[in-house]
Parts: sequence; C-alpha cells; structure tokens
Amino acid sequence: EELRKEIRQLKRELIKAKQKKEENPSKVKEDQFEEGEAASNSIVAEYLEEKKKYEELRKQQPKKGTSREEQAISETPEDEVPEPEVENDEGWMSHVLHFEDKTRKVKDASMQDEDTFEIYDPRNPVNKRRREESKKILREKKARR
Repeated sequence: EELRKEIRQLKRELIKAKQKKEENPSKVKEDQFEEGEAASNSIVAEYLEEKKKYEELRKQQPKKGTSREEQAISETPEDEVPEPEVENDEGWMSHVLHFEDKTRKVKDASMQDEDTFEIYDPRNPVNKRRREESKKILREKKARR
C-alpha cells in the first residue's frame, strides 16, 4: 500500500513538472517573437495586441456551470426580449379528421374465394407422381370389382 501511494505521488509530480515545462517554453517563444517581430511589422503587433485582449476576456469568463448561466441571464436585457403571447385557441382540438378510405383488396393465399384458382402444371414431377399413384389406385379398385 505504501508503494502504491508513493507511485501515485511520483506520477503526480511528473505530470506537474511536464505541465510547467510545456507552459514555460511557449511563453518564452511568444515573448521572443513579440520583441523581434513586433518592432519591424506593425500588422503583427496589432494581431498580438488583439490576441492578448481576447485571451484576457476568455480568462474573465466563468467556467461552465450555473454561474455562467446566471451571468448570461443577467446580461440579457429584459425589455428587448418580450415574452411570446400564448393564444388559447383550442378550435383545432374540436376538428375531426375525415379522409377517403382507399382499401385495396388483398388476396390471401390461405383463403378460398371465387377469384382464386389452382395452379396446376402437368409437367411438374410431383404432379406426375400423384397422377401415376392415383391411376394405380383406380386400377386396383377396378380389379377388385
């Protein structure tokens, strides 16, 4: 358990050290860039000023959550956004929907109607076998008589 605690602590320290290293070089590079280039190029100087301005504004904004919602609500003027008027028109609720009933006649294979017919193909081998069997049965019946 002590080893685990020590490992966790070392990991935290390494992460903090990496974050500090990442922050410092980027700041140093920006400062060097600002000093060298800003003097020679006025457009870059304007850009950097705007960038700083918006970074400060971003830092001033609260993080996500209820405080940010409250701030947004307080900033919106109540006079400019009128609440929509609710109409109590319930006439649409009493309307009855009428439509044409276009039912199609669907044929069910299991139902026998006057429109149904039997599909019979004499060349089908199953039908040939049935015919031959029925012929044999008829011959046997005749022979018994």
